[in-house]
Order: sequence, then C-alpha cells, then structure tokens
Amino acid sequence: MTQIEREAWAILLILLLAAAVAYAHVTTTTEEYSRYNTDWNGTSALPAEEIRDLRNLDTAATLLILAPDRPFTAEEVGYLQTFLDAGGRVIVADEEGTANSLLADLGSTMRVRPQNLASLERDRADPGLFTVSVVGNTSLFAGVGTVRVNRPAAVTGGEPLLETAILTWEDGDGDGRISGDEVFGTAVICAAEGNLTVLGDESLFINAMLAENPQFIENIQPIRVDSIHSRTGTANPIINTRLWIQETPPAAAAAAALAILPVAWHFGRKRDD
Repeated sequence: MTQIEREAWAILLILLLAAAVAYAHVTTTTEEYSRYNTDWNGTSALPAEEIRDLRNLDTAATLLILAPDRPFTAEEVGYLQTFLDAGGRVIVADEEGTANSLLADLGSTMRVRPQNLASLERDRADPGLFTVSVVGNTSLFAGVGTVRVNRPAAVTGGEPLLETAILTWEDGDGDGRISGDEVFGTAVICAAEGNLTVLGDESLFINAMLAENPQFIENIQPIRVDSIHSRTGTANPIINTRLWIQETPPAAAAAAALAILPVAWHFGRKRDD
C-alpha cells in the first residue's frame, strides 16, 4: 500500500468515526412517545414498525394509533373502516380525548374522558400508578389477569375490557388525594366494539412501562404504528432529513457520493502532485 493510499484510508476512517459520533448525537430526541427517544418516556424499545400510509393495511397486524395529535381526513377514516371491516384490529391509545372525533367518524359510541385517574388500591407510592383488572374476554389480554397503568383516562361506551377497583377517582386537581367533589368509584379504562379497541392509557407503550405488561405487548404482535397521526414521530429536522434520504433512493445515492467525495478529492490531489 502506497503512502497516498494509507493517507486516504486514514482520512476515510476519521470521517466514518466522526459521522458515527454525529449520528448518535443527532438521531435521538427527548420528545414524549417518539420512536427516536431512548429515554423512559420514548417508544424506541416498543417492538413495532412505523407506517405512513393507511391504504392496503395488513389485517394480520395490529394497527396502533398512539397519542394522536392531528385529525384524520374523510379518506383516511374510510381506509380505517375498510381495514376494520376486513377483520383488522385497531387500538387507539389516547388519554386526552383527541381521538374522540375519529371514534365518532367511525360510528363508534366509545369516547375518552380526558381526566387522569388515581387509586388507593396500589402497590406503589404514586397514586396514579396502579393495576386494573381484565374484565372482558378478548385475545388482547389472553393470559393476563391485571394490567399496570399510569394515570389513565376513563373510557365510556363499548364492551369493558379493563376496569379499576372501587377506590379510584378522577383526580381533577392532580394532587394525588381525593378532595372536593371527587368521589370513589370504578372506571373502565379500556373498551372495545368489534375489532376497534380504545385504551385510555398512552403510557402502556413507553419504554419504562413495557416490562410491566409484557404479555399484553406480546399478544398484540405484530404492531404497526400509524406515524402520520401518532406522536411517535419527531420535529427534529435532522432525523426527518435522514428518514427522507432513506426512503428516497436518489437522495441516498447522492449522500453516499458526498460522503466519499473528500477522500476522492484528496487522493486525486496526491496523484497530481
């Protein structure tokens, strides 16, 4: 190997190492529920695949709409209805009530009550972190007796699947204590109508909660996440640019060419000298 070739390989190695460090730094985020957030409140560890097109969905997979933050068009609602009619399973995980308009458009009677629940019947210090009982017969919770939840919202309508104990209340002021006009009572936090399931706890899918309910996560495999409407994406422009390059072959080829251009230029200059 000549001196020029050794220098070229050294430069290439330095560039690759620098690129690896930069990649690790710019391809993670702290955004809640993001697939690119490796911290406790991200979903990077959730075994799921993101999809960006609701047409021709695979009925063998569970479609997860997680913490939706944008409206569905009439056309998209039609795609979901077709998917449900064909036997596909949809799980809508929402605790803020933003999915209620979608549920109405799908003709569902289920709704999310955007008020976090707390309970005295718990084994953790946090009153918002407690277990609920499986009360419905569904494959989603096969082999599961209880599910640990994190400040869920109540779900009305449909067939109840998960229900809290009686010492539960809507913690309107968020102080973790029952006070004012707050009263004890049971609440449904997951219900279903046919293949459509509404879950009033988005956090069941974050990294910190996956180990709490492993059988449930296994039961709903394979999972496809609707990244168009779910909060699993990111506003990070670098991550979004990388995704665009990966999904656009000409852009990927151009990026590869730019990566080796400095080495080629240096090698050519040495040859000229």
